[in-house]
Order: sequence, then C-alpha cells, then structure tokens
Amino acid sequence: MKIASKIGKESSITFSGLLYGNLNRYIYTAMLARWVGPEFLGIYSLANAVVLLSEVIAKMGIETGVVRYIGMLSLEDDYEKIKDIILSAFKMVFIFSISIMLISLLLSDYVALTIFNGSILLKQAIIIFSLTLPFNCLTLISAHATQGFKLLKYKTFVTQFIKPTVLFASAFFMIHFFSKDLTILVPMVATSLVGFLCMSYFLNKIIQIKPTIYLQGSFNYDLLKFSSPLMFVSILQTFMHWMDILMIGYFLDAEAVGYYQPAVRTAGLLQAVLLSFLSIYTPMISQFFKEQNFEKMSKIYKMVTRWLILSSLPIAIIFLMFTEDLMALFGSQYVASSNILAILTIATFFQAVFGVAAPTLSMTGHTKLVLYNTLSVFVINLLLNSFLIPMMGPVGAAFSTLISLILIGIVRVIQVQYILKINFFSIKLIKPFVASGITTTLLLIVKSYIVNFNVVLTLLLATLICLGTYLILMWVFRLEKEDKEFLKGLKIIRENLFND
Repeated sequence: MKIASKIGKESSITFSGLLYGNLNRYIYTAMLARWVGPEFLGIYSLANAVVLLSEVIAKMGIETGVVRYIGMLSLEDDYEKIKDIILSAFKMVFIFSISIMLISLLLSDYVALTIFNGSILLKQAIIIFSLTLPFNCLTLISAHATQGFKLLKYKTFVTQFIKPTVLFASAFFMIHFFSKDLTILVPMVATSLVGFLCMSYFLNKIIQIKPTIYLQGSFNYDLLKFSSPLMFVSILQTFMHWMDILMIGYFLDAEAVGYYQPAVRTAGLLQAVLLSFLSIYTPMISQFFKEQNFEKMSKIYKMVTRWLILSSLPIAIIFLMFTEDLMALFGSQYVASSNILAILTIATFFQAVFGVAAPTLSMTGHTKLVLYNTLSVFVINLLLNSFLIPMMGPVGAAFSTLISLILIGIVRVIQVQYILKINFFSIKLIKPFVASGITTTLLLIVKSYIVNFNVVLTLLLATLICLGTYLILMWVFRLEKEDKEFLKGLKIIRENLFND
C-alpha cells in the first residue's frame, strides 16, 4: 500500500475513534458539570490529574519504546523477539506501577488535604483512582504493542470506543441510582477493568500472549535505557497538560478548576486530529529512519503536517467564533470561561501545526534532546503559571499554555530542520489558509442570523456552513496527488474495516 493510502487508512481509523471517544468524554464532562456542579467536577479533575501523573511515572516511557522496537521488526520473521519485548515491558511496568500505586496511597492524605486544601472526598478519589494504576498501565502497553504492528484498530476500539462508553454509561447509572460521590468515583474503576480485559484479548489475538504469562518476561535493559529519558519527557508533558488544573487547584480552589475544565475539554477536541495522525506516523518514521530513507522521511513529514493544518483549521474556526455557545453546553454559569476557550484553542492549533516534530526527534533516537526540550518548556510554563494565575486567575493559566506551546513548537521544528535536514514548509500550505480565510469571512456574515437559535442548532448550522464551505473551496483549489492517495486509504476502510 502506498504511504499516503496507509496513513489515510490507519489515521482515519484512529480519528474515527478519537472523534467518538473525545465527543463521548466531552458529553460526559458536560453532563458531569450539570449533574454534580463545578466543585465536584473540580475534585474529579484534580484526582484524575494526580493519578494520570502517577501513571506516567509507572509506565517509565516504556510504551514508546515498545512502539519503536516492534515497529522495526516483522511479526512473521521476528516473532520471538517481539514476544520477549512485550513480556519484558509487562513485567517492568507491573513492578513500577505497583510501587507507584503504594506511594500514591501513602501520600493521598497529604496531597488532598495539604497541597490542594481539599476535602475528604478528594482524598477518597485519589485513593480509588490509584488502585486502577496497574490495570491502566498494562492496558496501555498492550495498546502500544498493537500500534507497533502498524495496526491501530484494536487500540482505537478499546481506548476510544469501549472505555469512553463505559465511563459515560457507569456515570449515568451512578447519578440516577446512587450519589454524586459515587458518580465521580465508580466510573474510573469500571473503565479501567473493562479496558484491561478487552485490550488483553486483542493482544492475545495478534501474538498469543495471555494475561497469565504477563509476568514471565525478563528485564530488557536496552528497552529500559531507550525508554527512561522518554519517561521524564512523558512526566513533564503530562504535568504540562495538567499543570493548569493542578496550579489552579493550588492557588485557587476546586471550584475554579471546575470552571476551567470544560474549556480544556473543549479545546482538547482539536487534539484528536493530531493524535490520529501521530499514531501511524510514529512507527512509520521509525521504520524509514532504520532504512536511512530520508527522502521518505521528508515526504511523510511534510504530508502529515499539511494534513494536520488542513484538518485543524475548520475546527479552530468554529471554536474561536462560537466560544460562548460551546461553553453554554455545560451550563449558563460556564459561559464566563469562553475567553479561556479562545486562548486554549489557539494554543492547541499551534500544537497541531508543530506536533509532528516531537515524535520525529524521538523516533530518530534523539530522546535526550526531547527531554531537554520538554524540561525547558516545563520550567517556562511553571514560572508563567506561578506569575499569571495569582494575577489573572484561570485566564493566566490559559495564556501560560499558549506561550509555552508556541515556544516549544518553534524550537522543535528548527531542531528537526537542523539535525535531519527536513522541514514541513511547502507552497501547498497556502491553499488551506486561503480556504479558511474565505470560510471565516462567510461565517462572520451569517453569524448574526444564526446565533439567536437554540445553542445546539446554532452550533450545528455553523459547523455545516463551515465544513461545507471549506471542503468546497479545497475541491475548487484542486487536490494534490498525495491527497488522492490519502482518500484511497479512506476507501479501503469502507471496503475492509476489520481486515488488513
């Protein structure tokens, strides 16, 4: 299969899952905001942030190493090597996750009551969420192992279809039959267990590894050596992702976090575009680098960046022009956070534009450079938050994220250009920006006619007008050759979704 078609097939499978998963989580956050209110939503967000950070430490960056090492091997020719890598990853991550889980349980009182000045419910949430660590970590190793085979449908199905569905369904059940407390506690446990069982089944289907032998592997020090710098990268990136939430909780309170979280969740929908492409881009760039095929590396780097920009622009337009309507979905009290959404949307768009550079550096072996980059932007973001949140409140956190993401994006792009001699600049990028400019102008003209409708209807009409106009303009500007190959990948999905 041609490169563009392969990317089209696998990234579209991932995007479909991410679209469903993120929309499901988005609706879940919106319903949770209405069901339990800002304070309980803030408690849920803080506990989730603390445990996700613990999860990243427990994984030790090994999931990225698994993708890279498996991506360089063939399932038919290197079956035993691949099996050893996966079993080694399972054993190491299980030991690390149990250790981090115990530490989290011991520190739950201090974190909840001292650092965040929270309630007993926050402590309970941290404890219960921490118990899911081993299951979540093993699930992610299984998912990344299947990604290393350049098969994204299993990872996508479990992480983006099954888990979000279980999360929403269990929360819906808890709020209607039990209490607010259980509504923010039980769904995380149910999601963790179901995800582990499903991902274990699919991994066993591919390479015949059952959960009963997960701990039979040996320590693979090469895998650990490659992955350990990425652990610190992942820690810093996760902390960066949740730093706004954590520092708002530290400087302000859980209720302020509750008002900030819906804006984060909404802007985060834009990340689905980036993640869908990176899932297949990562193992492919690893393969081309092993082959020392810099021509293909340059081609795929330009191609994926262009598609990221092309796909992100219409979403960003909607988010920026209808911020108040989007926030109103969570309840009228959240409309005040619309300016936060606008800032975070711009930040997330730049993250998508520059997003291919980071995995390019990682998959070509420059893990220490990635670590230094991430550490630098982490310090910058920490300092900005420490200064801007006390002065500006949650808006200051949003500005900190915007500045940090633009800085690190530019630095990574320059490094890829300097080290690997490849860049994403192309005259082909003009077309989507021209199309988005015309689309924005049209939306500005019709906005006054549709904003007085019901919020859902307004957003639906705006989306149809935006996407319709944008797609027509891109068709008028004519598709590139690789775009047609990309669309062939979409056709393959329709014809043969569950076969490879």
